[in-house]
Amino acid sequence: MIKRELLSHFTLADGVLIFLIILIIIISALIIYKNGHETEWAVIKFEDNTETISLEKDQIYELDNGMVIEVKEGKIRVKDSDCPQMICVKHGWLKFANDVIVCLPNETIIYLKKKSDLDYITR
Repeated sequence: MIKRELLSHFTLADGVLIFLIILIIIISALIIYKNGHETEWAVIKFEDNTETISLEKDQIYELDNGMVIEVKEGKIRVKDSDCPQMICVKHGWLKFANDVIVCLPNETIIYLKKKSDLDYITR
């Protein structure tokens, strides 16, 4: 009896509202996911140098500071480093725009950039 009373308060408008909310959530998630994968290049800053690396071609780069950078399938990671704790190596792959790896002992920053240079627009 209690279950039937609860269902009697659920109307068609409630069902439509729930459906629209779920649809908006799914569309928003897809837009965020798509925008996060719009990376074309990575920027590596080390020892007063800045290099831009394309993520379209699988490659391995050896930096002068002892780090080995790997680019594979549109992602980038620190494959090997001579720093003591290797936190940068343990970080794993960068695959979304504005992801960052920082290696303090080697004074190196690696981050991904979007296709456009604009990150945010404010009014």
